[in-house]
Amino acid sequence: MAMHRFSGRLSARLFAGTVLGALTLTWAGAALADDAATVEEVVVTAQKRTEKLQDVPASVSVVTATDMTKQGLVGFSDYSAQIPGLSLTSARAGQAQVTLRGITTGPAQSASATSFYIDEAPIGSVNAYTTGSSTTPDLDPNDLARVEVLKGPQGTLYGAGSVGGLLKFVTVAPNYSQFGGSLSVSGSQAQGGANGYSVRGLVNVPIIDDRLVVRASAFSRVDPAFIDNVNGDHDVNAAKVRGGRLVIAAKVNDRLDVTASFTGQDTHADGSNVMDVNGATLAPIYGDLKQRRFTAEPIDINLRIYNVTGHATLGDWSLVSSTTYQTVDGRSRGDGTLTYGALLGGLFAIPNLGVKVNQETRTERISQELRGDTTLFDGRLDLQLGLYYTHESDANRIPSFDPFLTTTGAPVALPSIVVASIISRYTETSFFANGTWHFSPRFDVIGGLRLSVDDQAYYQDYAGLIVGAHRINVGSESGRIVTYQISPRFKITPDMMVYGRIATGYRPGGPNAVPPPSVIVAPDTFAPDKLTSYEVGYKASFLDRSVVLDAALFYTDWRDIQVQTSAGGFNYFVNGGSARSQGGEVTVRWAPARGLNLGLNGAYTDAKLTAPAVAAGGLDGDRLPFVPKWSGSLTADYQWRLGGNLDAFVGGSVNYTGERISNFSGKAPHQVPSYTTVNLRAGVTYDTWTLSVYGKNVGDERGIVSLASETLVVSANPFAASVIQPRVVGAELSVKF
Repeated sequence: MAMHRFSGRLSARLFAGTVLGALTLTWAGAALADDAATVEEVVVTAQKRTEKLQDVPASVSVVTATDMTKQGLVGFSDYSAQIPGLSLTSARAGQAQVTLRGITTGPAQSASATSFYIDEAPIGSVNAYTTGSSTTPDLDPNDLARVEVLKGPQGTLYGAGSVGGLLKFVTVAPNYSQFGGSLSVSGSQAQGGANGYSVRGLVNVPIIDDRLVVRASAFSRVDPAFIDNVNGDHDVNAAKVRGGRLVIAAKVNDRLDVTASFTGQDTHADGSNVMDVNGATLAPIYGDLKQRRFTAEPIDINLRIYNVTGHATLGDWSLVSSTTYQTVDGRSRGDGTLTYGALLGGLFAIPNLGVKVNQETRTERISQELRGDTTLFDGRLDLQLGLYYTHESDANRIPSFDPFLTTTGAPVALPSIVVASIISRYTETSFFANGTWHFSPRFDVIGGLRLSVDDQAYYQDYAGLIVGAHRINVGSESGRIVTYQISPRFKITPDMMVYGRIATGYRPGGPNAVPPPSVIVAPDTFAPDKLTSYEVGYKASFLDRSVVLDAALFYTDWRDIQVQTSAGGFNYFVNGGSARSQGGEVTVRWAPARGLNLGLNGAYTDAKLTAPAVAAGGLDGDRLPFVPKWSGSLTADYQWRLGGNLDAFVGGSVNYTGERISNFSGKAPHQVPSYTTVNLRAGVTYDTWTLSVYGKNVGDERGIVSLASETLVVSANPFAASVIQPRVVGAELSVKF
C-alpha cells in the first residue's frame, strides 16, 4: 500500500520551497513571455452582489464546471485539494464533512460549520440533531457554472452555521434568446475495481424571445467501486447518483424578472469507502482495499429544492426576493457487529451475534430572504438592507437494531435493542445591514451588522435494551445573536489592492438531549459557539493580467465550542474549550502564453485548542482533528489549434494534503500520513464535439480521509480507514447544439 510519511518540518520546507519557486518562476516567466495572454476575469456573487473576484475584500476560491468536467471531477473529494484552506472527511458517497480554515471538532461534530447555497437558495440544515455536519450537498457539475468558496465567518451575510465559511454552487443562467443544449457520455474504471459511467444532458428553450425561457437538465452516473468485503462481496462501495434541474425564467417587464427552479438529486451508495487497518501501523488487516462486514451498509440521500427568485427595480432600489423549500431524506444501514453485537452477544451468551443498525433522517426547511440595494450621498454609500427567515423541522430516527447470526444471517429473537427518535424544530429571523462608504476612489470601508433571533424545540423518545428505562425528554431554547464585519480596502493601483477584515460568526445553541439524572446531571441547554476572524490580504494582477495573485493571512478565535459527548449510552451536548486557527493562503494564476494557464494554490493552517475541551478528550494544545497544516496544488492547462475547427488540450494537477491527527489526545489519536495525487487529462475539440480522456490519482495513492476504531474501545483494532479512490481512468464524449 502506497502510504508516504513525511515529517512536518520536511513537509513545510518542501511546500514553502514549492511556493517560493512557483512565485519566482511566475514573475520571471511572465516578464519573458513572447506571446503573453491574460488570465480570464472571474466574477463571483458570494457576497450577495456581483463583483470581480479580485475586488472582493476576502479570501474566495473558485472551481469552474469546465475544469471539473474535463478532469472527471464530480464531488468534494475530487477537487478539495485545489481549494486553499479546505479539508475533507468522508466515509462514503453522500456523506462528507467540509471544513474551512480548520473549524471542526472532528468527524463526530454534529452541526455543520460551513454553510451551503445553490444560487440564492440556502440548503442543508442548521440544526444539531440531523447529522448536519456530514449530510452535506455534493452536486454533480452537470448544470453548474462554478463553485465559489468564501472562507472565514460569514455571519453577517449568511447567518447561523457559517462560522468556517460558505460554499456556493452557482448554476448556469438560462439564455432568453438562443436555443441550445448539450449531451455527454463517459466511462471510467478504478484500479482493481469496477467500471463507472455517466450520461448528462441539458436543453435551453426560449418560449418567448427575450421574455420567457425554459432550461432543463438531467444526469445519471455510477462512480466505480473499489472496496471488497472479505466475507464474499466484491466492489461493495459503488455509488449511483442521478438528478436534474428545471428552470423557468420570465422577464415580466424591464423592472421585474422571476426565476422558478427545481433541483433534485438522489445518491445511493452500496457501502462505505472503508478499508480495515491496524490503528498503530495503518497496515491493511485483510488486504489492500478490503474490509470485513457481516451485513450490507447501504445509504440513500434524496435532496429536493424548490426556489423562486425575483429581481425588481423600485425607484433607486434594486430588490431581491428568494423563497426556498427544501427536503433532505436520508436512510442508512450499518454493521454494528463489533460494537453492539459484541456487547449483547456477551450479555446473552450468544456467540457470533451480529447487529444491523438502521437510521433515518429528514429535514424539511422553508426560507425567505428579502433584500434591497441602493446608493446614497452622490455615490459615497452603497447600502444593503435585508430580512431573512428560515424554519426547519427535523427528524432523526433509529427504527430498530436488528440482531442476526453472522454465520448464517438468520435473525435472532431478542428484546428490542433500541428504538429512538429525536424530533426538533428550528426557527430563525434575521435583520441585516451592509454598507460600503467610499472615502475616495481608492479607499473604502465595508461594514455589516446582523441581528439573529432563533427559537428551538426538541422532543426525544428513547427505549430498548441499551437505553434501559423508557426515556422521554422535551426542551426548548431561544437566543439572540449579533454578528458584524468591517473590511477596509485600499487600491494601491487599479490592479493592486490590500484589505483587512474583522468578521464574526456563530452556530446556534439549543435544547439538550438530557440523560436521566441517575446517569449524569447535564445542562438543559447548550449555548452558541462564537468565532471572530482577523484577516489581511493582498490581491493584484501584473503584466497586462498575465499574472494574478491572491494572498491572505488570518487569525481565528473560536470560543465556547459545542461538543457532543455521551454517558451511559446517551449522547448530549456541552460547551467546552476554545481554539484558534491561524495561517495563510495563496493563489497564483499565470497565463505565460496564449492557450497556456498555470496555477498554484497553497495553504498553511495551524488549528489548535487553547483551552481543554474535556468532553471531547481534548487538552490545551491539541490539534483539531483532520486539519492538515500544509495543503496545496499545482495545475497546468494548454490548449492549441491543430487546424481548421480542430483544437487540442492537455492538462494536469499535482495535489498535496499534509499529515493530520485523527482525534484529540484523550481519544487515542493517530497520525494520518500526507498524500499526493496526480491528475492528468487530454482531449480534442472539433467544432461542437469534445473528446477527453483523464486519469485521477494516477500514482494510485491510498490517501486516508477518515480514521476511527470500529469497536466500543477507541484504541482497539480494527480501525476503519476511509480512503480516496485508487487510480481511475476515464473518457468523455460531449456535443453542444
